[in-house]
Amino acid sequence: MKQKYFYIFIALISLCLAILLLQKPEFELDAFEELFWFSCTGFLIGYGAQYVSNRFLISAWGLYCIGLFLDVLDDILSKETLPLLAADTSLKKIGLILTCVVLFNVIHNERKIIKKLNNEISQRKKLEEKLSFEANHDHLTKLGNRKACFENFQTLIKKYPYLLYLDLDNFKSANDKYGHKTGDKVLQLIAKAISDEFGEVNCFRLGGDEFVVFSESMPENLEQLREQLLETIFEFGVGISIGITKADKQLSADENMHEADENMYTDKSHKIIRQTPRS
Repeated sequence: MKQKYFYIFIALISLCLAILLLQKPEFELDAFEELFWFSCTGFLIGYGAQYVSNRFLISAWGLYCIGLFLDVLDDILSKETLPLLAADTSLKKIGLILTCVVLFNVIHNERKIIKKLNNEISQRKKLEEKLSFEANHDHLTKLGNRKACFENFQTLIKKYPYLLYLDLDNFKSANDKYGHKTGDKVLQLIAKAISDEFGEVNCFRLGGDEFVVFSESMPENLEQLREQLLETIFEFGVGISIGITKADKQLSADENMHEADENMYTDKSHKIIRQTPRS
């Protein structure tokens, strides 16, 4: 409602000024151009006031508008009659300068807000990545966990069709003998050996001392692979059983995993675990 009254106010002033200009014996078109810009600026202030929260900016526009008003009035009255008319140009320039200052501050503040938002987005992205990593990776070995293994199973077997199921032999005894801290170190070392051999994205810890590996080809020498994986943990008297199967795309992840698990137990029952470290 206030906006409507302001529009009427500007319109009435413009009409009065137009009538006064027309009553002059000689009027110039420049005076009507100044009247036109005064009216436009007045209506702009009324329109902008409902959207612009910065009152200082509205005041700067108002100052510029007053300068335009005095500009028009200068064609009707003489400076001797109203000395204030001499300030028309100064008021317009001051209004423009203040407008520029306000806009500069607005832009500067917006940049600070944008920078802050970008930092928050960056921090949120890092947090999301961290949460996603923690949800899909084993906290101890940093390998993919059971959830990640089953979720990516069908994608992985398209490129890596051979499934290796690995289980540490005598791990519980070593864990009891050397302590849980050493047991954790053993798991970390075997996880590193496995990921170094097959690639970190292909290796998963299912839980406890069980691991699953997706391989592009069948290992040529199983005993050599076994020795290679145990190289850094052999001193703890731990062995490793390996079950291998070629994944069948027609079967589910559970069925493929079960077959590899069965082959691992077959391997475990047919070998003797070395209990003494290498000399």
